[in-house]
Amino acid sequence: MGIDLEVGALLSTVYTKRAHRHFNAFWMRTTKMLTPTVLHDVALQSALLITVEMYMDVDSSGTQGLMDVLPDAIIHHVLSNIKNARDVAACSCVCKKWKEFMSQSLILHFPRNLGDEKNACSDRIVTRMVLSMTALQRLTVFCHFSPISLVAWLSHAKSTLRHLELRVDDLAEKQPANASVLKMDELSNCSQLQVLQLWGVLLSEKPRWQTFLSLHTLEIVGARLKDLALHGILTACPALINLTLLGCSGVQYATVAMAHLKHCRLDFYGPGDCCIKIVAPRLEHLEVQGAACLHVGEQNLRHLSVANNAGRVKWLEIGALYNLKSLSLRGVQWCWESVVTALGQAPALEDLSMKVEFCGKGNKLEPFPEVDFVDFFTSHSKLKSFELHGAMFAALSQKNSLSKLTPFFSIDNLERGSLTVRSPINADQKLATLEALLKCSPKLQVLVVKVSQMKNCDAVADLLFARIAELETKHGCLRIE
Repeated sequence: MGIDLEVGALLSTVYTKRAHRHFNAFWMRTTKMLTPTVLHDVALQSALLITVEMYMDVDSSGTQGLMDVLPDAIIHHVLSNIKNARDVAACSCVCKKWKEFMSQSLILHFPRNLGDEKNACSDRIVTRMVLSMTALQRLTVFCHFSPISLVAWLSHAKSTLRHLELRVDDLAEKQPANASVLKMDELSNCSQLQVLQLWGVLLSEKPRWQTFLSLHTLEIVGARLKDLALHGILTACPALINLTLLGCSGVQYATVAMAHLKHCRLDFYGPGDCCIKIVAPRLEHLEVQGAACLHVGEQNLRHLSVANNAGRVKWLEIGALYNLKSLSLRGVQWCWESVVTALGQAPALEDLSMKVEFCGKGNKLEPFPEVDFVDFFTSHSKLKSFELHGAMFAALSQKNSLSKLTPFFSIDNLERGSLTVRSPINADQKLATLEALLKCSPKLQVLVVKVSQMKNCDAVADLLFARIAELETKHGCLRIE
């Protein structure tokens, strides 16, 4: 409800008697907008209408403020939208009633710069405020904290806390080697957690966690993990539905085996040589970056993205992708067999993005082999959109790529396309492939031709794009960038 959020934002700035004047001025602007349909709660609707009538009777001199007559249900509902720690503390100082309401806050957020303005100890501020809460469900701490304070928070809020987000920052700060271990070990006190988000964790050994049976979402960002530590973390979270590891380094081998996992995003920072095995029969969304070898067992994937920006994708093993709708392959070099595996297992593919520069094994960079135009689009007859980088477009533009093309061939479902041209080599074949796309796609709305890092900018290149420009005038769906 937008009105409640605006009220909450206004109330979060009050400290003294000016709260009455600000609140009254805001109320005068919004009473004309308020109707019984604004709030879905029947009790709040009735209270709101009664409050409007009471406000009409308030002394016009302003000696009595609206908050003096506002029902407690309305005040509590408005204050429940406030989550920033500074605002919560400010509202707690207004009066005893507000202090009691703020102690029932469900969400509390401590920013990174907490305590910087007055050189105050953020650790003490966080501890004092958390211990004053009676029903805290979500806690976010981006400022500095100690393991001892963490123990106090979790012991106090463990029965109600469901969502915990911590910025540990052990990678950036000079702390004892076991600082992260001590902090992570204390998380086992909150066995009822449902969402856990960690930033800047340094773990060389597995934390001593009990099993988190209720934890369905785990997110770790910017962490340095050893294989044993990651294994211990995943083993303690058997009920995960959402798993995210972003910018994590130090992992060489990892196995993700979870019966309930549906969304998985793995982004490993480093040389791109890690090996990943995933066993998740309910998996629907998978993104992997930085893996040289990837094995995906039985799954129910609808979106798959595999990339390796630093190294090579040497090996990809995956089962049938009957339900896959979106596929993205990115990287400098892929083993061609892995490309064929990914493309060949997805007959129902609707969205394809390929940004792979080269294929080949070892350190030898090789161009893509020839790909038959008709076979490619026949095997992906449901394709609605694609984005093909220079290497794949060149593979579709070889001498014999159009050998099976007939006047009756049609790409029935294609609506949008994007092609990147990086070289004028085989200009005639590329033009022929481009014309075939335009003629054989009756539903095509937009086809974008992009020029990227053209290496041979000579007369041949000029002639190529002059002829593409001629096609642009004939076909309204073609656009050159």
